[in-house]
Amino acid sequence: MEIIKRNGIIVSSQPIVLTSGEKSYYYYDLKMVLADPVGATLVGELLYDIIAREFHAKSVGGLEMGAIPISTAIIIGSIRGSSSDGIRQFIVRRNVKTHGSGKKVEGYLVEPVVVVDDVMTKGNSVILAIEAVRNEGYSTSGVVLVIDREVPNNPVKDMVKCFSIFNHSDFKEYIDEKLKESQ
Repeated sequence: MEIIKRNGIIVSSQPIVLTSGEKSYYYYDLKMVLADPVGATLVGELLYDIIAREFHAKSVGGLEMGAIPISTAIIIGSIRGSSSDGIRQFIVRRNVKTHGSGKKVEGYLVEPVVVVDDVMTKGNSVILAIEAVRNEGYSTSGVVLVIDREVPNNPVKDMVKCFSIFNHSDFKEYIDEKLKESQ
């Protein structure tokens, strides 16, 4: 939580446009958390625990860019201290390349499949990943996130089981204080 507060929350006096298209005066920039070896290790371990306990997943991944460092941390952590072969990774491309294999989904899809993401607001990125997995003939057992922004009526939560390490409410007081300071 402290690493996210220190490196992963941007507060601005000007509105920031989120991936969802909404505007906000704060932004969760977890790429900075996941670029830190301690942050990446902790996220990988915590998410792996949820994935192993709740889903017994064989593969994890999601939409590029947010899911790549998360799923990488998870698969590396999945073989530490374990006699298993670990969890496999897949990556969903936003746009299919016109050269090479031309795949929308790269890597391994082995059921049970779990989609991961850094932050979920409306769930658009997660839905794109779930649809790509379905188009490959697989189902998604669940979604695991670092932070759920807790937007009401999120359609992802009606589709699959969702778990997160943190919720926006865990950081609300901290963000509110930072917003007061920035004005």
